[in-house]
Amino acid sequence: MELFFLGTGGGRFSIITQKRRTGGIRIIHDKLNIHLDPGPGALIYSLEKNMDPRKINMVMVSHSHPDHYTDAEILIEAMTGGALKKSGTLICAKSVTVGNDVCGPSISKYHKSLPREVVELEAGGKYVSDAVKIEAVKSIHYDPDTIGFKLTFSDGKTLGYTSDTEYFEGLGEAYKNVDLLVLCVIRPRGMPLKWHMCIDDAVKVVGEAKPKKAILTHFGMRMILNTTPEVEAKYVEEQTGIPTIAAYDGMVFRVKRGERKKDLTSFL
Repeated sequence: MELFFLGTGGGRFSIITQKRRTGGIRIIHDKLNIHLDPGPGALIYSLEKNMDPRKINMVMVSHSHPDHYTDAEILIEAMTGGALKKSGTLICAKSVTVGNDVCGPSISKYHKSLPREVVELEAGGKYVSDAVKIEAVKSIHYDPDTIGFKLTFSDGKTLGYTSDTEYFEGLGEAYKNVDLLVLCVIRPRGMPLKWHMCIDDAVKVVGEAKPKKAILTHFGMRMILNTTPEVEAKYVEEQTGIPTIAAYDGMVFRVKRGERKKDLTSFL
């Protein structure tokens, strides 16, 4: 399993300034080539890293906010060979394709018609294929349809992704014992923000979930300018005992095959 962090910024001002890129995460595992939450720059940053968007076979969008969906339509066009073939899978929150009273839809009817499969998930919903099982996890965010994802791959490895959410009881339990937990943490310690997580919340989630390793990403300007994500990640590790790192733009994280106790290796 390989994760390519094509952006580690989150929130309006990270988008506007690109102090941290907002291209989302590419996940590659066996026959799967997934682009998760392709925000502004996902296409350009993919090409910059020589990652052909035409090789994508799954696009996942957790909710209908620009830092998570902006480049989804063009990646769907790439995934479907320039809209010439019915291929690939779009997995998303309902707000992305249907909309709700607050936001969305953020993908047009035309683009929704292009993939071979379109799966709109609510919290507790599942998508199952030979290559992966994807579970939608409850989130509490400004878009009421927001979901996180728990992926279980064909070799048994598990990946959790919280997306944007505020902390609530049971959030950590939903990602219990995953091999790798990726948390969207917009603010540092002592700076809570409604609908989002700060580092104090991340400590709770990581402590409850007890993943083998945690990665922090989706940083807002206060995380970038008031402190450093590396300092905050070290704090999470000290408080929880769980190996925790802060992602950076262009980071590649690999989970190697082999013994379970040696599975988690990062190449930074």
